[in-house]
Amino acid sequence: MANIRLTALTIGLALGLTGAIVACSDDAADKLGGRNTPGGTSGTSGTSGGTDGDGGPGSNPGGPPAEELLFRAVETDLKQKCGNACHELATYKPTPPAFLAGPDAYKSIKAQPGAIVADYYQSVLLTKGAHAGPAVGTDPTFEGKVIEWLKLESAIIQSAKKPSTDPVALVSGPNDIDMTKAAVPGLTGVHLKFDASLVGGILSLNNIKVVAGAGTDVHVYKPKFVRVLPKPNATNQTEIPDGADTFSNTDQTVPGGAETVLNPGSALISADGWHPYDFAADKVRIEVEKLEPGKVSVLEKPKVCKDVAGFTNNVLPSMRGGGGITPNCSQCHGNGLAGLSLNGADQAVVCNQVLGKLNEADLTKSLIVTKVTVGPHNGGNVNNAAAWTAVFQNNKAVFF
Repeated sequence: MANIRLTALTIGLALGLTGAIVACSDDAADKLGGRNTPGGTSGTSGTSGGTDGDGGPGSNPGGPPAEELLFRAVETDLKQKCGNACHELATYKPTPPAFLAGPDAYKSIKAQPGAIVADYYQSVLLTKGAHAGPAVGTDPTFEGKVIEWLKLESAIIQSAKKPSTDPVALVSGPNDIDMTKAAVPGLTGVHLKFDASLVGGILSLNNIKVVAGAGTDVHVYKPKFVRVLPKPNATNQTEIPDGADTFSNTDQTVPGGAETVLNPGSALISADGWHPYDFAADKVRIEVEKLEPGKVSVLEKPKVCKDVAGFTNNVLPSMRGGGGITPNCSQCHGNGLAGLSLNGADQAVVCNQVLGKLNEADLTKSLIVTKVTVGPHNGGNVNNAAAWTAVFQNNKAVFF
């Protein structure tokens, strides 16, 4: 199993960290809070517990996979330090996550979000600081066993094949790659477009865009380019992943029917084994952590006044002390106090400021009404509460 990329950190460094497996938890039962735990990490290893059969990580013909054996070697210590009423029976209050629950603690911990992840140093078992129980770093021997197990779990995750496109030959200039094979079943019409060129033999990608099919928003998470060689190289590799993981921070949703820039928008793929790139001989395939239907968040535009002229003629004079209503609000709120600039020359701005203090469902409960009719209000209450309320009730169409 070639090209297994492990994190560059070492076990020696890990022993200096103050991560944590806890005696009891002060977190909710469905999660383990951690320090510096990144979003988007997988909660489980993605393996089924079977053998690999090719001598790679996890291979153990005729018995449990190697990563399970490492867990079993530390299971007793885990249960002693973290189990019982805490993470095994979950009877402690507040109820902690039962990541060591029976009948099989290994299945339970693999199902715990954030416990077994691609970068083992980001496992919440290590990043969790001391809370209701001690940190794993208080026992370096125990911590070393946990890290040894998590490290192999990490290798299994990273060596697992991810959904991928077929290998395609790139051309200098515009390229359009059908991403259907890398997507979840049933998701079609997704394409990746970019302009390719060589800069000193390094593959340069520009104007990188994702095209989503009409009617379906598409979530794209961590695409990775893999170079496919025409023949094995000196180390017998036929494929070389982008070791720099250029798109590791890409996590975005593209509106259906739209063509959207894929962050970061451009890239130079200069990782080991990628230089010099040969358009005539090489191919690439693109694998992804996730390519699935998503939902674009639509931010509602702020409301604006419908009739600025009506506000200027029918509402603002009363706020400035006209119509027999006192006090004059503009004396205090003329220049930004409490978000009102009643002496401002731009009446649209002033109207929108007043709009923000109105309750459309019931104008009588609006802040701008109750503040000066019920109080408390540093400027005192208006002399005629009914007349003041009517200013807004009678001019509702000005605002909504």
